[in-house]
Amino acid sequence: MQLWDNIRDKMQQSPRTRSILLYLMFVVISAVFWSFLTFNRDVKLDIEVPVKINLPRNVHLLSRVPDTLTVTVTDRGYRFFSYLFRKSQPLTLRFSDYNDGSGYFKVDQSHLKKALAGILNKHATIVSVLPENINIRFTDLPGKKVPVKTDIIVEPREDYTLFGALIQSQDSVLVFSDAKTLSDINEVFTYHVEETDLTDTLRRKVTIAPISGAVVEPRAIDIMVPIEKLKSQKRSVKIVVRNAPPGLKMLLFPSDVEVSYRSPMSRINDESGITAVVDYNSVDFNSTSNKVMVHIGEIPAAYQDVKLSHDSVEYIIEKH
Repeated sequence: MQLWDNIRDKMQQSPRTRSILLYLMFVVISAVFWSFLTFNRDVKLDIEVPVKINLPRNVHLLSRVPDTLTVTVTDRGYRFFSYLFRKSQPLTLRFSDYNDGSGYFKVDQSHLKKALAGILNKHATIVSVLPENINIRFTDLPGKKVPVKTDIIVEPREDYTLFGALIQSQDSVLVFSDAKTLSDINEVFTYHVEETDLTDTLRRKVTIAPISGAVVEPRAIDIMVPIEKLKSQKRSVKIVVRNAPPGLKMLLFPSDVEVSYRSPMSRINDESGITAVVDYNSVDFNSTSNKVMVHIGEIPAAYQDVKLSHDSVEYIIEKH
């Protein structure tokens, strides 16, 4: 009674307040009548029901399983509150109940409706189910171990370098399918990966490209491509004479040469491993010059832009 008195007092305060309150009262009254009429008649509603299949450990599905079923049901309006305010119970299907014995897991419309009736409101009527049936290929054959081929292009920034080979978390995977398909599969490939202008070691999970009619386990592998910054260095290297005949000695002036190069940061304290070489067979004895060419011999794979401070040295030959 107090509430009604308060509303009446508000309505008497101003025409605007009275109009708003009257409008709200009609809305409430209309909602009550609508709810009464709706909740006491049949209403149709679409419900998403998750699907789960209990598989034996040695069985692998070769076709995609629908994540959910769209189930259209009719029921009294007031009962739909139970659908709206609770999480849908998953539909769990036992593999042994629907294995047709020929490599297919099949559940037709009638069996789907029967299974759904067990998890929905007992008063609900199932009108339709989409997809209308479940038809999935499977295999119980053991997996075939095949190598993984990576499809990767990696380019570091100009002052960085690839320092070492690509590292994979595993070099092979298992492929599951029927006997004929397995006989034709001898390797698998990752999706294409391309990274440029890198300044740090690349770590990435890459997915195995799908194979029609087969499943791969695991579906992805981890890769690592080591990247290091390059540092400019200079060192003095002893020149080595090669192919000199027995009994002859070639003396060089100077006997060493400065070499400049760029190396990864982790190698800056290592011996360079670079050699400078004079080849006795390259000496032109008909020339009036007593100079011979110096060229670079061995170069560690990690080094770049290797250069000698000069390309020739003087020589004399002594006989023993």
